[in-house]
Amino acid sequence: MSQPVPAKQWHDRSNSLGYIQGGTEAQADLLRQVLVQLPCDGAESLEWQTPEGKRVGVRCEDLCRRVLSTPGLAERSDGGQWQPSAYAQQWLENKDNSFLAAHLHANVKFIGELLLAIGNQTKHADLLEVATETYGLNWTSLSPVRDRTGWLRSLGMIELWGQRVVRTELGDALLEILPLCPPGSAQGEEEEAAEPDGGEEGRLAFFGDSLQLEQVDLRNRRALIGYIPRGNASDSRDGDSTLTASAALRRLVALLGDGTGLEEFGEQCGSEFGISKTSFTSTMHALRHTGLVEQTSFNHFAPSEDAHRLVDEGNERLLAAYLHVRYLFFGEILRHLGKPTTTSALVAVAKEMYGYTQASNGEVRLRLSFLQDAGLVERVDWQRFRVTAAGRSFAKNLTLQLPVEAEPEETDLAGPQSVPPASGPAAVIAQLRQYGNVGTDSRDFEAAVARAFAFLGFQAEHLGGSGRTDVLGIAQLATKDRYRIIVDAKSSGSGQVAESGVKFDALRDHKRKHKADHVVVVGPEFAPRLKNWAAENEVILLRIEDLAALLDRHSRNPMPLTELRDAFSHIDTFSDDLAERYQALERRSLLMRRIIDLAFQEAVDEDPVDEGYISVENIIYALRKEFTPRPSRQEVDELIAFLSDPVVAAIESTKGRHKLIDSPRNLALRLAGLGGTVATD
Repeated sequence: MSQPVPAKQWHDRSNSLGYIQGGTEAQADLLRQVLVQLPCDGAESLEWQTPEGKRVGVRCEDLCRRVLSTPGLAERSDGGQWQPSAYAQQWLENKDNSFLAAHLHANVKFIGELLLAIGNQTKHADLLEVATETYGLNWTSLSPVRDRTGWLRSLGMIELWGQRVVRTELGDALLEILPLCPPGSAQGEEEEAAEPDGGEEGRLAFFGDSLQLEQVDLRNRRALIGYIPRGNASDSRDGDSTLTASAALRRLVALLGDGTGLEEFGEQCGSEFGISKTSFTSTMHALRHTGLVEQTSFNHFAPSEDAHRLVDEGNERLLAAYLHVRYLFFGEILRHLGKPTTTSALVAVAKEMYGYTQASNGEVRLRLSFLQDAGLVERVDWQRFRVTAAGRSFAKNLTLQLPVEAEPEETDLAGPQSVPPASGPAAVIAQLRQYGNVGTDSRDFEAAVARAFAFLGFQAEHLGGSGRTDVLGIAQLATKDRYRIIVDAKSSGSGQVAESGVKFDALRDHKRKHKADHVVVVGPEFAPRLKNWAAENEVILLRIEDLAALLDRHSRNPMPLTELRDAFSHIDTFSDDLAERYQALERRSLLMRRIIDLAFQEAVDEDPVDEGYISVENIIYALRKEFTPRPSRQEVDELIAFLSDPVVAAIESTKGRHKLIDSPRNLALRLAGLGGTVATD
């Protein structure tokens, strides 16, 4: 091969290199056996023979999508079949292994760079150190290095002499012509050349004046995008989703066509994305709030007027601008990516600078995915992102929310007033993050964990010391409902609790000694195998960020200790079970808020006929597009009964109709006052 294959930018290359079952040194031969069977339909089976003569068969869709598509070796045809990529087909014809190795380098991180790192006494561990320290790859095991050396061995670029990795003459020749990525660029320390202005102003003219929002509008954008299914989880080792966020929305809108029934759409989504009925409900809730999907009749939905244009391939920046108008902390992200920044750091910015208390890693990652699809943000490495030149230009055409401390004072006397929320768990969360990643201040971290569980309603006692659990939490309830938990606090300077860091035998002793019902271990992150061991030992592993999210949600919608007890009983599904319970609580709170809003609107409307009254039927009708599933009569009746109680005194009910009898501000003060009378010592 005389000319190198043009290499993608480092951030556009894949983190993973697939593995074809059948032997490390046989990857090139196995690939050839697979490619000659293409094109084929995804449901068909591909078969090949290992060097030992064993026959292996795999579904075409699984192998091509999960192993071959990422490094650009297979792609879908217009007819939906899987076929060799142009480069793969050329390799089949020219049989030039250097050509294929150069193609892998162009599409996958740390291929040519690995060849460069091979010295006189290089071992796999040395290559892992170069990958992580020099190129900033977030690898914690030798597996991704061995994947790459396996392919390069099969292509004749390197050999393994005992424990040493040795570059061959063929590898030397290839290295001379490969365009390598400088370490500074890989780590995001070197600014790439700015791209010319992409004419964003002309493209965004589609929105008219809708991008010119007032600060009050920006603050009132929706907090949560919600659940957008991205396809079945990939089996590739970096766990990438099958579809990008924009592609997933595009596929969902396409499945709706010109409109379809809810049940049929659910079946299509289940088949296409492999999601359950519960997940489909969450998907519909998210889709309707995007405004891309609307209800056209009973249980019948269709794309909105502009949906197809917004999700069309090539219009990703239109979609990003549209989502910025609807959701908190969207375009604002671009302002905070001047330097490579992690998702967790962006979450902290969202909460501290913009008052976006519901910000989470998942929500910010979803926003970053849309911005990446639009070319406005790029991934520097496994954890960090930065804004592109196009992103800086794009942001100039948006009205961005001002940080909370920089906003001018505003008062709105026309609508319902809100009172400042009660002091939240921000201080406890800050302490958890501060001490949980130090590794030496274990006592401080234990104390912070104790305060966290006290906030959740437990009588939490910080014990610690030899032979004792770190934190004992007691749910002070009636005898039959009372239960105990013990919590082991694991601070880690590396950011991950090692396999040896959790002593399950000691936890069993502590559980028996303190007569506890449940065991929890809190730490920053956990080594992968700990998760399986914890499930086998009936121990819940709780990440600091998950505990922080729990405290944040609990501060607004406290979960009863009896429900927390039920969640602790589901070891394998603890996080998912807890999330579903909080979603139900949040739905109830949001529903009550909207009932009050509707009653307020009806009260201030100068209507001589209804005289400020509104019926349950009208409430349900007004909320039908805001909640999925739509509120039931029982849900609304229960909340109206609560609001009508003399202690709450918010609504007056007469002959099946209901009227607001006090201002929302007074109602908020009254409820806060009632809460203040409850002893919390």
